[in-house]
Formats: sequence, structure tokens, C-alpha cells
Amino acid sequence: MIGLGASDRVKGINFSKIRETTNKAKKMKNEGFDVIEFSQGRPDFDTPQHIIDATEEAFKKGMVHYDLSAGTQALREAIAYRIKEDFQLEVGIDEIIVTVGASEANYLATQTLLNPGDEVLIPDPMYVYYKGWSFLGGAKDISVPLDIILEQPENLENYITDRTKLIILTSPHNPTGQVISRNSLEVIAGLAKKYNFFVISDDIYNKMIYQEDINYISIANLKDMRERTFIIGSLSKTYAMDGWRVGYLIGPKNIIREALKMHQHILSCPNTFVQEGARIALTSSQDCVEEMVKEFGRRRMLMMSYFDQMEIPYKPPQGAFYIFPSIKKFGMDSEKFCEYLLNEAKVAIVPGNAFGKLGEGYARFSYTTNYKTIEKGMERIKTALEKL
Repeated sequence: MIGLGASDRVKGINFSKIRETTNKAKKMKNEGFDVIEFSQGRPDFDTPQHIIDATEEAFKKGMVHYDLSAGTQALREAIAYRIKEDFQLEVGIDEIIVTVGASEANYLATQTLLNPGDEVLIPDPMYVYYKGWSFLGGAKDISVPLDIILEQPENLENYITDRTKLIILTSPHNPTGQVISRNSLEVIAGLAKKYNFFVISDDIYNKMIYQEDINYISIANLKDMRERTFIIGSLSKTYAMDGWRVGYLIGPKNIIREALKMHQHILSCPNTFVQEGARIALTSSQDCVEEMVKEFGRRRMLMMSYFDQMEIPYKPPQGAFYIFPSIKKFGMDSEKFCEYLLNEAKVAIVPGNAFGKLGEGYARFSYTTNYKTIEKGMERIKTALEKL
């Protein structure tokens, strides 16, 4: 007799430790504590007004019914326009699916590509859901030290087998903020072609670059890589639209058509009037993005200055909005360290082990709240750590 209960497949994945941290912080806030959150990777800015106005207008015009499963033609044309502007890549609208955030895009890509027994190369530390998506696809995740990807990409070959199906890349990287260089991407591209595997390029932080000497490119730009690359995009970070849940998946037309079946089984089609706001975000002036990135850069410098004062080692983030310092000198594992700061300083940060085994001994700090709050939070942390 079959027992009543959840499937082994669902039992094999874990809750997000990022969400676990933010839930603890919110609970303490509800209990009256003044908790400062450096835990969530979401902009604190409001969505720019011109995007809100366009969405309200679409709502009033009656864009409240089903549209195409892959997304409105107008939004897919806007995504193709933005990809050409930013990456000089020609993309057809039949190579695009509009998704409910980047998470659905990643889920679609992994579930469409993976078969049981396949292997997925994932840089460690990694985004919290990559292992879970691989597992749900029946695949085995192979952790590759991030430093190999960044500094010794030729050594990636040591992790490749005849079961390797794809590699997942995030640049700028979450949680470290590092950008994968063109040289590394060229080596990885060469290996992808040599061993015939796919690349998922999770590009959601591509507008958030702080060092002028970094020439950011997508691996899809490299020779013969379009046919084996899936680009993940999102409006959450770039346009402060994280609650709107708009993302996209771009890939080879024949496989995108297969992914569309999975997409239909999940949600039929994305929210229609919200897509009009997304279209305006992508096709209008990008000044609002530049202003936000400039302010993130200012906050980045502030937070780094505190780590310098406390003599806490870290690698300066080149992009995104995270710093991933080493906390090993304090003699606690990352979860105990974060628990200590939450209780003693009333500051929420994410333990490094949330991002994989190689994240242990580190913690992720997000500089996504305002300048004065960062100053206040870092002062609290400084005082709390002086007690150790």
C-alpha cells in the first residue's frame, strides 16, 4: 500500500537559509526589536514611477486577460531589444520565454535540459537553489571551487565527465560579487564545445558593475556559444521590481519550444498588465538604473570601510550588491556567527554555508538598504564583535 505523504523528490530539497534568516528577522521586528536587515538581496528603492504609470495605464485599458504563454509579443520584442543593446546579441522572440522571475527561468532551463544521471557543474559558493534544481532534474551536482572558475579555469576540465550536461554560471556572482573574466569565459566556452555541454548564464546582476576596468560580457557572445547557452534575465534587481516577479529565459529555439511546455504546465501565462510595465522598463531611458547603481557603489564603499576598520578580510565585490567576508578569525561557524550578530547586534546577515560547503567560514552582507542604516548596522556589528 502506498503511504500518504510528500514525495521523496520534494523531501530531497531544502528550504532557503536566506529566507530562514529573513523570517527570523521579521519575527523579531514583529516582537518590537529594531532589527537591521543585511540579509535580503533586494533593492530598497521604489520601482521607478514611469514603470508604475505604464502598468497602471495597461490595467485601466483592460490588459487583465490571458495572453500568449511565452509572454506578450511586445515584451519579448523589448527583451530582444535590450539584449541587443547590452550584449550586441541578435535574439528572436521565439527564443524567449517571459517567466515569473529568474527563479522560474532557472527551473525551466534545468528541468528541460536534465535527465536522471546527468551531472551539473556548479561553482561553490553558489546561489541557494542551484543544487535543488539539479536534484529535481534527477541530476548530480558537482561542486567546483569558485576560485577555479575565476583564476584557474583550465582546471575545470578535472571535474568534467561523460555525464556532464551543463554548467551554471553567475556573473556578477552571488554571494561574492565577483565577475568572471573574459579569459575564464573563453576557457569555459572551449571546454563546453570540446565536451559538448550546455551553459546556463544567470545574468541578473549584469548592470551592477562598480569597477570601470571590467569589460563585462556574456558567454553567449563568444564564438559558437549561442547554440549551447541559456541566458537568465530578471527585472527584479535592475529596476527594483523584485515583487513584480518578471524574468525571462533565452535559448536555442528548438529547446525553448520544449521549455514552453513546462512553462504552460506551471502557470499558463505570466501576468499580462505587469508585462507592459516591464516593456517600458526595458525600452525607456536607463538613467534610473545608472542612478541606483551609483548609490549602490557608495554603499559598497561604506561597508568595505567598516570591514577594513575591523580588519576582517574580504575580496572587494566587483558587481551585484553583496560582500562575502571571512569570519574564520572569530572561532565560530557561519551559522553561530550570524545568530550571534542577530541576537547581540540586532543585525541580520546570511551564513556562508547557505551557499555551499565552501561558503563555510564566511557570511553574506547585502548593501541594499540606505546609507544611514548601513552605517548604523555596521556600528552595531563593530560593537558586538569587540565583545568577543
